[in-house]
Amino acid sequence: MTTETLRTATANDGVTLRYLDTGTGDPPLVFVHGWTCNHTNWRNQIAHYSPNHRVVALDQRGHGASDKPDQDYMIPGFVDDLAWFINEVGIERPVVIGHSMGGEIALNLAHKHPDIASAIVMVDSPIVPLPGELEAVQDGVVAAMKSPVYVTVVEAFARAQFFNDGTPAALVEELVPLITSAPQRLMYTAIGSILDPANMPAGPIPVPALFIRAATAYATEDQFRERYPGMQVHTLDTAHFVQMEKPAETNALIDAFLEELK
Repeated sequence: MTTETLRTATANDGVTLRYLDTGTGDPPLVFVHGWTCNHTNWRNQIAHYSPNHRVVALDQRGHGASDKPDQDYMIPGFVDDLAWFINEVGIERPVVIGHSMGGEIALNLAHKHPDIASAIVMVDSPIVPLPGELEAVQDGVVAAMKSPVYVTVVEAFARAQFFNDGTPAALVEELVPLITSAPQRLMYTAIGSILDPANMPAGPIPVPALFIRAATAYATEDQFRERYPGMQVHTLDTAHFVQMEKPAETNALIDAFLEELK
């Protein structure tokens, strides 16, 4: 866990976002966590990069220490928040690095605001549509997240989808309570938006892009490369929380990508 005091930024709708802002140096790096998580998922990267870069790690609305309004949580809204936030706190042409949903947000930010991010990194993000046989499963899971037993449903979903036998038990027991403590409306509205193919714009990405794929991903390296020509794709032998299971290997891939941007 990071011990730095979180800063605040209040959006025009009155929602306060909290974030870590540490270090100096270019390019600045903005870290965006995934569904139902928070900025501490990036603790290993914050420690690695803050000696040489300005590092900003945001708790998105509905998550972590940020405000949690009773609203639908959709990818376009998260993108608007991130674009506003980067401008509000004065981050010039950052590399935006997102895990899972955070990477999908980075992808959409690059398309909607290609002048904001200088490059993006996506860590095991769901940016290839689910195969047909999983669509019915998706619909069932989203429906179950709307039920009174949603916490049990989300715990079972997380344990099945985000971890495997190689995931350290301590990491599982840290993350499951975090994931299941999120607001219910966030859970089911965001997951539906995350898996909507409309939020996975195919084709070349307007800025340099790196994709770090978990070995457990449902899409292959070739499927990612075919859908996003020019995007670098590398696989690490982990489950979904790549940056936490294999921090050194993740950092090495990001280091190499940053070096190429010089």
